[in-house]
This record gives sequence, structure tokens and C-alpha cells, in this order.
Amino acid sequence: MSGINFVRSYPLGQEYESIKECAAKLIGHYLDEDFVLLFDDAKKQVKFTSERLIPPIPSGRPRVMLLFSNPHPHSIKQGMFLSANTKNRENLFWITMRDSGWFSSPEAKRNPEYLRKMFLRVRYSGPFELCFYCYYAFPTRLPNDIRRVFGKSFFRQVIEPEARDEFRSDLNKLDVKAVVTFNKGIFNLVSEDKIERYLYRLNRGELVQCHMSGVEKEIPIFLTYPTGWRYHKEYRRLRKASFEKIKTAILQAT
Repeated sequence: MSGINFVRSYPLGQEYESIKECAAKLIGHYLDEDFVLLFDDAKKQVKFTSERLIPPIPSGRPRVMLLFSNPHPHSIKQGMFLSANTKNRENLFWITMRDSGWFSSPEAKRNPEYLRKMFLRVRYSGPFELCFYCYYAFPTRLPNDIRRVFGKSFFRQVIEPEARDEFRSDLNKLDVKAVVTFNKGIFNLVSEDKIERYLYRLNRGELVQCHMSGVEKEIPIFLTYPTGWRYHKEYRRLRKASFEKIKTAILQAT
């Protein structure tokens, strides 16, 4: 285990075969990686590895949660969130976070192992202590594939309530000062108000924010661009500006 991974299982019962077949189409070769995902025909269950990075020793800095939809199987395999892709191309997320002053790290040491240890031990300069959290535990290549793999019934009856209850419980325990998410669907699930046309607003330079719902404390939540968003000729500037606005807003509130 990498220090951030944990294992979970879903008993599937009569839906086992259909879910397994759908997973084979949508998750592909990662089904051959037992560490990532394993279907057990005898027990009719799926066993999978997920990820969550929460520094075990508080640093004293304001704690900010980076909230993602669910893990990507490739990152699970590499041992760290948002690992470089199969062509070893660094995820735009890390570039944007560094450029906007959220943390710094030596360019020569940006491999998954180094980043994992750096964030677990909070050995980086920056204004915040960052924790990385996936709302849904199950790994897929695309966030919406979870519903497609399990079907509406299993998703609504098992996965959705599990995710909601665990997330709210953890958020109340972790003393989080703010949440930043990269997915409109997740933002709309956990915030007091719903948002539409958020990319239009972000491109106009707006700060998209609300407060968390269903938690004991008043915690602000911010929505920014998806981690791989590049669909604008000035995408680097826009992404950097969004992160800078969020950073300023959190610092002013803490």
C-alpha cells in the first residue's frame, strides 16, 4: 500500500454478471490489475482500491480539501492522485497549482512517490495544508462511468448514500476550512445552492462559491475548472487566475 490507498468491497448479488460485463467495457485493462480492481465470481463481489490523502499530523496551516469525483485507475496503480499519464505527461492540475502559488516542489522530483510523501508530511511551502479526497471511492476512467457500471438502482441504493454519509462525517472530523472541487456535479451534490453555466462564469473571471450543506460548521466551497480542462486558447491563464482568486478568498476568510 502507498500510505494513501484503502481497499473496499461491494457485494453485488444478482447484479454481479451485468456489472462485471459493463465494467469490462468501461474500465478495460485495469480489470487485469488485481491491486486496482478484482471481481470475485465465487463471492459475487467486486474488491477495489481507492485513495485518500489526509496528512496524519496537522501542520498548523489552514486545512483545505481538494474534492474530486472519484479515483482514476491509473493514479491508483501509480500510488498518487493525478499521476502523469501513460505518456508520462504531467497533469495540468499540478502545473496550475504551482503557478498560482498553492505549493512549490523541485521539478526533478515530481514523481508519484515524491509527491505522495511530500503531501502526507506537508513538506512544501504554501499557505495551506492540502488534503485530497474522492467523493466516490470506486475508480473509473471517467466520473460518469460509475453510474454506467453499476446501473441506476445499485448506484442510488448503495454507492450514493455511502458516499454522502462518509463524506459528511469526514468533513466534520477533519477541521477543514474550505473545499475546492473540480466537478460541477459534485459541487451541486454538496453545496447549499446549485450552479449552471459555471465555465461561462469562470471564463468571465468570476469566483464560483457557496457553502457546504449537511455539515455542522459553515464551510465555503469553491468550484474551478476540471483537472484536465484545456478548451480555450487562454486556458493556462484562466485556470491560474481561478486558483489565485480562490486562494485569496480562503486566506481572507481564515
